[in-house]
Amino acid sequence: MGKNGRGIEIGASYSPILPKAEGYKTLVVDHADADGLRSKYAAIGVDVSRLETVDAIDDGGEFRQLDLTGEGFDFIVASHVFEHLTDPVHFLQRCERALKPGGRVYLLIPDRRYTFDYLRPSCTAGHLLAAYMAGQKRHGTAAMFDHHASHGTRGGVQVWLEGFKGEYAFAGTPQAGYAMATRQGDDYVDCHAWVFTPSSFRLAMADLHAAGVLGLREEQFYPTVGCEFFAVMSAKPATHGPDRLALALDAINEAGPEHIAAAVVDPPVYIGSAPSAQNAIDAFKGQWVTAFPAAQGLQAGTSHLHEDPRILWLAEKLDGWLNGKQVLELGPLEAAHTATLLSQGAGSVVAIEANRDAFLRCLVAKEILGLRDATFRLGNFVPFLESETKHWPLIVASGVLYHMTDPLHVLDLLADRTDRLFLWTHVVDDNAMPTDDRRRAALGAPEQRDWHGRTVTLYPRPYGPLGASTFCGGMDRVPCWIHRDDLLWGLAKLGFDDLAIAHETPDNEHGPSLSILARRSPKATHKKPRPLPTAKKGLKRV
Repeated sequence: MGKNGRGIEIGASYSPILPKAEGYKTLVVDHADADGLRSKYAAIGVDVSRLETVDAIDDGGEFRQLDLTGEGFDFIVASHVFEHLTDPVHFLQRCERALKPGGRVYLLIPDRRYTFDYLRPSCTAGHLLAAYMAGQKRHGTAAMFDHHASHGTRGGVQVWLEGFKGEYAFAGTPQAGYAMATRQGDDYVDCHAWVFTPSSFRLAMADLHAAGVLGLREEQFYPTVGCEFFAVMSAKPATHGPDRLALALDAINEAGPEHIAAAVVDPPVYIGSAPSAQNAIDAFKGQWVTAFPAAQGLQAGTSHLHEDPRILWLAEKLDGWLNGKQVLELGPLEAAHTATLLSQGAGSVVAIEANRDAFLRCLVAKEILGLRDATFRLGNFVPFLESETKHWPLIVASGVLYHMTDPLHVLDLLADRTDRLFLWTHVVDDNAMPTDDRRRAALGAPEQRDWHGRTVTLYPRPYGPLGASTFCGGMDRVPCWIHRDDLLWGLAKLGFDDLAIAHETPDNEHGPSLSILARRSPKATHKKPRPLPTAKKGLKRV
């Protein structure tokens, strides 16, 4: 969002996401004024030092009344607010009316699978519609009962992370639920009225938009981290949401209990037909990304990565130098680039793949294509480069840098291990991505790092939902992208004094991309870099 945009943060309370004190042009809307919030939270021992002035108390009025410019707001942020609303549909309608064209609503919502709402069923578009049609100003009987009757714990705690083990238990009772649901009085009593898993929320929003009740719909969605998921909504997103049936089925799956290892081992699978290359491919049916060369007559993936123009360009630029050389390839995926390197003269290729299933598919491809000069190793290439002392004639790293949490450290390692480096990667590029470029919505808050005397910027770029069996990303859910200018500067700083650039694709749907052949001439010097902190330390948020 940056500090140039104007927006609203709903329910910032004692922990604002976009604090005015740090320069964000944010109006704070809450359920009470600052003094009331300070008294409320101080009484339960919460640190209220970051609590900021409340600009307006939400009484159900129009948010656009807070816009004195008449231009509309760039953003509205609501973190752990949605589940407390009496009428979420009306809330989103108010947000839409307050936004300027292209404005976005950012929602952080608890995932019921990891909170005290676990023992409650997920809400649907019908539940939200009923509250909207009733013009609900207070929480309904059902919400009050469910909140107090079905409040749960796991291992004695109310919030936990994925993988946490512990016995489930009710902390609420039907008697407590009935008492709260039937209490007299008009004063507002809070509760978690709305309970979702990621897919049930996405389905509800999509259904309400399809029905014409909401003008906003999903633009970006980020799966659960910790106990919450993140949704970005806008009036005219460039992207299309996932299939409705797929969301419904995913919501059912998410609502079920955790998978428990089966007591009975599945019987082994035997192939009754004569041995064939297609049988080997079908052992990973539905997982292949790469199409085999047409001459093979085999059915696998759909991406044509054999004889890839990027690798052919690399071989052409090397102008015969590749012949007989040993190559280190990082992230071979399914051995298509491996095969092309060998066909272009490489003497041998050592390829390191961290994805177990991709590694096994590489072995299948090696057998089918007869890649006797290729060696595939399963594991993480970062610790390999940290411990390996071998100097490689050429390192090929196609499609891996933008999956790293610390690309600067990786670049330092690569520079220590070779004088010739091929990269294909996505980058952040201001020329290709102006401030209103929709692809910027996928980027997190930029992080500054000192790298060899220069302040460079890294951009967290979380993966979206990882449901596809062909997903071929990295090991970490939130890798960091590097700016194009910083990447080129860094390669030169690391002693690569000959940079050739090709295949620039500024309009790639995921983000700008390019190929780089970085070479270090004999006269160039490269000083071993000082140790860098890991990506999770020493970060300074912009």
